[in-house]
Amino acid sequence: MRISLSLVVWTLALGIAALDTDHGAGVRRDSDAGHVAKIRIQESEHTLDIHSPTDNRQASFEKALKVLQQYQSSLKSHNMPGRYESQLKTYRDISSFFPKVAREYVQGAARVFSSVFGLTDRTAARYASHRRNSQPKGVKQAIQTVRKLAERGHEESLFALAEIEMYGKYGSALELDLAFEHYQQLADISGNATAQYMLGLFYAVGLGSTEQQNGMSLLYTTLSAIQGYIPAEATLAFKYLSGIGVPVSCNKALSYYQSVARKAIQYYNSGPVMGRHMPDYRARLSDDNGGAYGVRTGPYSLHKVVNRKSFDELLLYHQQNALKGDIKASMTLVDLFYHGHRFAPRNFALALKYLRQVNTHLFTQQGELRKGLVQSEVNAAAQAAGMYGIMCLRGEGQPVDTAAALKWLKIGAKMGHGISYNALGVMYQAGIEVPPNRDRAIELFKLAAERRHQGGQVNFALAIIDAMPEIAHENLRKA
Repeated sequence: MRISLSLVVWTLALGIAALDTDHGAGVRRDSDAGHVAKIRIQESEHTLDIHSPTDNRQASFEKALKVLQQYQSSLKSHNMPGRYESQLKTYRDISSFFPKVAREYVQGAARVFSSVFGLTDRTAARYASHRRNSQPKGVKQAIQTVRKLAERGHEESLFALAEIEMYGKYGSALELDLAFEHYQQLADISGNATAQYMLGLFYAVGLGSTEQQNGMSLLYTTLSAIQGYIPAEATLAFKYLSGIGVPVSCNKALSYYQSVARKAIQYYNSGPVMGRHMPDYRARLSDDNGGAYGVRTGPYSLHKVVNRKSFDELLLYHQQNALKGDIKASMTLVDLFYHGHRFAPRNFALALKYLRQVNTHLFTQQGELRKGLVQSEVNAAAQAAGMYGIMCLRGEGQPVDTAAALKWLKIGAKMGHGISYNALGVMYQAGIEVPPNRDRAIELFKLAAERRHQGGQVNFALAIIDAMPEIAHENLRKA
């Protein structure tokens, strides 16, 4: 089997990048590696007893897990460049992620790379030793406790240990073969759906020393999907759609996709009024390095890359302006904390704080606009009234207050705000604080849709889909 020069070059480049990949808590290379984390983890509090009855084993596991979670949190709390950044690094052998047929070529390329750049086996051993030594004593003890509990068949410990080995969590080395063994053991003991799904992944890709077998992958993925595990259902849908290890079957693919979609909608609607928020912001490689070929080369790299230091400076700038009464800066902070950002997790309390400052500045106590406002301030007032009404309706940053929600949404709707129209329509549709009135709800949804509000377009379409399907489909397309 020949290997092209381009594959060797690509593998070498990937090997360089993989020496320093982020995935969970891990190695810290500077001398004071675990100092901050060690302060937070008191060794004396975590002497765990694993030679006790089942109830005490569960208590021991929970104590160990608490130690690991505290360690992870203490590292993430220092999410800044430089001093604390490398604590979240994990060093790993990238060849284990390649199919078995290509693994020997990847390992060969890695050896060439090591010899060229002086990365000897002794250096690699130092990396592995540093991984172990960088862990605080309490973390090492907690992982050891989890390991011993897993050896005694404790299911939650088996799963936690497999995850540590699979992803190299808490500064541990990546050990795919051990992860496979523990997922296999857990699946055999209890039929754990997540463990079955992970076994399907191992067999599908040939991770670690596992031989790639589409039949075994299909078996374990199907067993997991039968239990309703959503990732397994989505995987089977793609397999049947693309014919990966199975005959192409659009009907089976559609069936699994429908099941996933129903569960997603059910989960979305199980939250507060108007549904749950979309998942938190996910960091992309392009956020730090631009698109595939650098900054300004992809859809997520059209602007200059913002790092943590630049973000903190910009945040401080807006906060200072907000203190001076700058409405635009205050609304920027409201939007930032309400929706969340890579460097600023969603914080309803802070969003509400700045929103109240804006409302106090722009509205009287009776809810009337103050006199002498310029157009930009009037627009901000409409947005602030609508957002405050929604936060009252959903109980975000404060207890649910439907009366206040109705008041402020009416103010926002009076000013022609699309979000206010849609939320007010939901209140009339569900009979929240007002008598149910479907016609009035449809009217408000239509006004929101005309202002290109996506929620209004969807709600308007759903309300009229039986009577006017063409208009409904057009609104769904626009949304």
